[in-house]
Amino acid sequence: MTIDACLDNAVNGGAISKDEARRLKDEFERYRSRREAGGAATANEQAKADLAEALRADTEHKRRKAKIAAKVTARIANDLANHVTPKGKRDIAAGALDMLEHFGTAGFSSVEGRRRAIVGMAHARMEELLHHFRRGAVGGDRSRWNKADLRNLVREAFGEDTGDQAAKGLARSWTQTAEWLRQRFNTAGGAIGKLENWGLPQHHDARALRKTGREAWKDYIRGRLDVARMKHPLTGKTIDGKELEGILDEIFDSITTEGWNKVEPKRQPFGRGALANQRAEHRFLVFRDADSWLEYQEAYGGGGDPFAAMMSHINMMARDISSMEILGPNPGGSIEWMKQAIQKEAQDVAAGKPGRIPAKPDAALDYAKWRIDRIDAVWNSIRGGLETPINGKWASGLSAFRSLITASVLGSAAISSISDVGTQQITRAFAGMSPRGVVKQTISALLPSNRREAVRSGLIFDSAAHVFHAQARYVGTISGPEWASYLADRVLTFSGLTPWTQAGRHAFGLAAQAEIGARVHLSFDQLPAGMQTFFRRYGIHAREWDMIRKAPLHEPEPGAGFLRPAEIAERIDPRLAERYLEMIQTETEYAIPSGSHRSRTALLNQNQPGTFIGEVLRSFAQFKSFGAVFMLLHGSRIAAMLAKGETRAHGAAYAGALLLTTTVYGALALQAKQVAAGRDPRDMDTKSFWFSAMLQGGGLGIYGDFAFGNINRYGGGFATTFAGPVVQRANDFWNLTAGNAVQLASGEKTHFGRELVKFARGNIPGSNIWYLRLGWERLVLDQAQYLLDPEANKAFKRQQQFWRRDFGQEYFWAPGTSAPQRAPAF
Repeated sequence: MTIDACLDNAVNGGAISKDEARRLKDEFERYRSRREAGGAATANEQAKADLAEALRADTEHKRRKAKIAAKVTARIANDLANHVTPKGKRDIAAGALDMLEHFGTAGFSSVEGRRRAIVGMAHARMEELLHHFRRGAVGGDRSRWNKADLRNLVREAFGEDTGDQAAKGLARSWTQTAEWLRQRFNTAGGAIGKLENWGLPQHHDARALRKTGREAWKDYIRGRLDVARMKHPLTGKTIDGKELEGILDEIFDSITTEGWNKVEPKRQPFGRGALANQRAEHRFLVFRDADSWLEYQEAYGGGGDPFAAMMSHINMMARDISSMEILGPNPGGSIEWMKQAIQKEAQDVAAGKPGRIPAKPDAALDYAKWRIDRIDAVWNSIRGGLETPINGKWASGLSAFRSLITASVLGSAAISSISDVGTQQITRAFAGMSPRGVVKQTISALLPSNRREAVRSGLIFDSAAHVFHAQARYVGTISGPEWASYLADRVLTFSGLTPWTQAGRHAFGLAAQAEIGARVHLSFDQLPAGMQTFFRRYGIHAREWDMIRKAPLHEPEPGAGFLRPAEIAERIDPRLAERYLEMIQTETEYAIPSGSHRSRTALLNQNQPGTFIGEVLRSFAQFKSFGAVFMLLHGSRIAAMLAKGETRAHGAAYAGALLLTTTVYGALALQAKQVAAGRDPRDMDTKSFWFSAMLQGGGLGIYGDFAFGNINRYGGGFATTFAGPVVQRANDFWNLTAGNAVQLASGEKTHFGRELVKFARGNIPGSNIWYLRLGWERLVLDQAQYLLDPEANKAFKRQQQFWRRDFGQEYFWAPGTSAPQRAPAF
């Protein structure tokens, strides 16, 4: 029987679809064309054998994925069945959400927690490389230290001998880390073949491909590929020229259509299929040599930054590995299964049957719908869909606008981050650690040697993980055009916010490993009560602790021992080491709140950039991310403790301590900001001061300005401040241009010069950096106002009267003067 007849019979019998039969016929023809030299009969038989081998390999891979999926599904079902709310009620919907991201509330690993642990372990493996190519002091990502060595590293990664021993060693750390990630991916159900001297992953810029066109792009990349080394991931057989053409067409369509070329409209969610079937492309396209890779990345990869390519690969692999390990080879399918399970439970409860939905029958379906929507939103954020633009031009333009606002406004945010000391103290005490020495340890973590020690200990090096597309406190995601991201990134760095935040996170992680290491001689029951609770929240009990404490301590100097995940992974159990690291990294979010998928989606839901509502929400959410994650983390922790009778007193004590501590540090930040603005500190014997200090400590300091006044510190009203800085800037620009034009046309008096200077105060990148701001305003902007505004002197006096009347403050360096009149009146 011919292959065509065989496949037709299979279609008629319902064994395979018409599309599958067509694909197998094409595969057979490709195999046959390779064998034509031996005659038609021989070619047919050999092609059948080749096709059978490929099908056997594919079947074996599917069988292995099915086994993994069955095991993961059983674990998920068990975790959901045993998940309880703080009130002790079973809640399958809350458990499903916790499986994506939680903060010590579930007792099992989450996708996001596992991802952070994998990134941390990857950074630890290649710490020397991260340090060697650290960001430049001035240029940031644009001018990395030893940037010239990157090309030698690329050549060494492609198997070329440069004679540069340093580059050879750095390339070895990269290839070993990439191989470790490949093996993790395959163990979770993937199929990425091993390839010596693979090099680096490639990045494709969809806009560049669309601009060039299919045939021109294929001609460009075809001549730079080493086709002889491009093999099928399952069978290991080399592809031929005909296969290459089809594969390049598929890749072009997939990149330029964001994957929609593979989708037919149908009644199920759009997705890219099982993650186990992805990621092979990065290794399947093999470039001839380093120069070919560099040329392609420069032309079609968005600039050709090898460091960014490596970090992006680690981030994507960590995301996919964590998704597959927690949810199975097809995470999207597991998400749908959990959503259906929630819906079924809700239907049972609505019908009056017992179920794992903590809601009354008449509210069960609404509760399930709300939870399912949250699951979709958080999963979309984890997968990166929340930041995938619908309209690239609109998204890029407005993202650049937001980055410019960040660069113009957040120069003093480092002062606000003084409150990190308070949240660290509270979090350490809650975890059974000593709250003393936070300031000293944070300052110490700023030192390069201690930063390197932290990275080697599995604590993520944020500036390496993000590379421009950074997750920034108070802002959200720094994205959009590189030049705008660069300005925002440099202001946050030069102001001290970025290094202080990184140092605080490293200080907490190192302190946790040191304090836990100091107690390895104790049994679980002998540990401080807070530390026992700390461990239990992340599924570490007496059995796991007895295993963990057998690992040798890392002692960088005598008497300073750390219980690091590296030694636990090497001597005890790699998965237990990652659970330990996940615990520390997740608890770090309480100590130094930065951002989370759950807080981000609470503000944005699933609205992507480049849509009207998506951009409106991003304007509203800008500068509110810190306050949102602060309330999510500490608010939910307090609510959980208050919900349990036995921990209610602890919850009240935690809430009181948090409020008191952050308010005190908020007061310190508030006073420091007054001095930075040229004013004497505020009178602390007023209700308005302490209300503002409370909001300042919780990341909402600007709203404290409205406690006893109708404008904020930048001159904006409540409505525009609440709507977000984009709306506020648009309103200011309208008043400056069209507003003045209308006043002029109607014969009213305009104040264009004064408003122009006021607009410049809030919109020049870097002008608000706290140690430069006062001199810039007095020596440049105030003098410019004298030139442009004939009533400048009156305006300056009104400004002084406002602060004297509403807040009882005087200026020690008055507006409009070229030198301070005196020292601040502390």
